[in-house]
Amino acid sequence: MIDDKRLLRKLASSDEEAFREIVSGYSRYVSTVIANQLRDFGSTTVIEELSADVFYELWRNRGTLETSHLRGWLSAVARNKAKNYIRSQKIIFESLDETTAENIIDLSDNFSRLEKEEQAREIKSALDKLRKPEREVLLRYYYYNQTVAIIAEETGINVATVKTRLQRGRAKLKEILEKGGLTK
Repeated sequence: MIDDKRLLRKLASSDEEAFREIVSGYSRYVSTVIANQLRDFGSTTVIEELSADVFYELWRNRGTLETSHLRGWLSAVARNKAKNYIRSQKIIFESLDETTAENIIDLSDNFSRLEKEEQAREIKSALDKLRKPEREVLLRYYYYNQTVAIIAEETGINVATVKTRLQRGRAKLKEILEKGGLTK
């Protein structure tokens, strides 16, 4: 088990051995966090580059870190690096296919593969019942991790409209899923 507090103290004094120990102990974890955020949007090379960026940020901020939870800090930075990468790719949002719908479902659930596929079809069906503007905003915000400001900028609508579409889209999606028996 890694002693985060000890390593952070050593790292704050630029101890390179402590840094190597952190990289060795947390590389797989950071890569997994990034891969989970990227889903289908990043290759192994991209994951490796983003992981290196996370550890570079750790080294760069070693003297000013105000955390005793190294794992949580690394996780937050890794998620943000992955989200920024997705945003930088200017992904085109045409339609939601079966693969994308399956990825929306939390794969850590205890459902069987068949139940997951059925849920994915139900979610895709529910999303397809939404008006295109609401569906697009929901997908951009929840699936592609875009901020309200970025959605507004890329779609050419104002921030208030994006927020309204998110609110209405969530309400309609919830209603559709409740009718289908997928939520309580």
